[in-house]
Amino acid sequence: MNIELYQSPSFDPYVNLGVEELLLETCPRNTLRFYLWQNAHTVVIGKNQHAQSEVAITKLMDDGGRLARRSSGGGAVYHDLGNVNFTFILEEKDYDVQKQMNVIARALGKLGFDAQVSGRNDIEINGAKVSGNAFLKRNGFGLHHGTILFNVDKEKLGKYLTVSEAKLKRKSVESVKARIMNLCDVKPVGLEDVKQACLLAVGEEYGEITHRMPFPMEEAKEKIAFFQSEDWLYGAHFDKQLKLETYLSFGSIRWEFQSEQNKIIHARIYSDAMDVNWIEKLEKQVLGLVPDPRIIADALEASDMNDVATVELIAWLRD
Repeated sequence: MNIELYQSPSFDPYVNLGVEELLLETCPRNTLRFYLWQNAHTVVIGKNQHAQSEVAITKLMDDGGRLARRSSGGGAVYHDLGNVNFTFILEEKDYDVQKQMNVIARALGKLGFDAQVSGRNDIEINGAKVSGNAFLKRNGFGLHHGTILFNVDKEKLGKYLTVSEAKLKRKSVESVKARIMNLCDVKPVGLEDVKQACLLAVGEEYGEITHRMPFPMEEAKEKIAFFQSEDWLYGAHFDKQLKLETYLSFGSIRWEFQSEQNKIIHARIYSDAMDVNWIEKLEKQVLGLVPDPRIIADALEASDMNDVATVELIAWLRD
């Protein structure tokens, strides 16, 4: 396998996410692309999250921050230069979330931290989150990206992220700040230490990094423009006639419907669920139905969507 390393010289979230998208779309077969990047003073939300509900946008903008939306699912995160982001991109046949998570945990181990993979997408030290991860599969390739908090400003993190009480209760914490920890809370560690440990761990798992690649910012211009567009950041507005909202085991669901002549013509799901492909399929599945929760539940039960999350959603719709 060829191992390509990309490191961003930019702290602009739209540049970094646009380049990441380019790297995913153009990744050759039999290749791992490993990408290290940082965003300055940014809240990044998951692909399907409702920006205004998840982020104190006015406070963020007044403080000179930026809002960004990524292509993967999951929840909102605060990025500053006390955090470093990593991305794995490789073919689905070689894509193994557990292996990739373990690479990052092993990197932290090289720095003397007892890091453990926990839950659906976290790496923890002594029960506190130091890395959140999100995932995406598209056209035969997988993308896995995550954070490593070494000295992030936790006060700002708490100021800008508006996490629901239901989610905090599920995590058994009082605030989003209470759930996370910096590596520097345990012992001093810097950016270069973390990056070098990641490169060592990647090399041990996949083989020597064979290509240190130039940063393709010019080639990603169109994608950078897309990631900073208003439509991508906030979504298209439509007049909703029905809204269903709850918090289930896989995350939050806010489902809005527009109908004409008692038929659903548009559906939009806002969620921090990890599987963006599942969300997209759900949105399409209900088009043409009568906007009634029980009718939607019947249609989902009759469909080929028999995964655990859909079964739980059906039960809630019928409740």
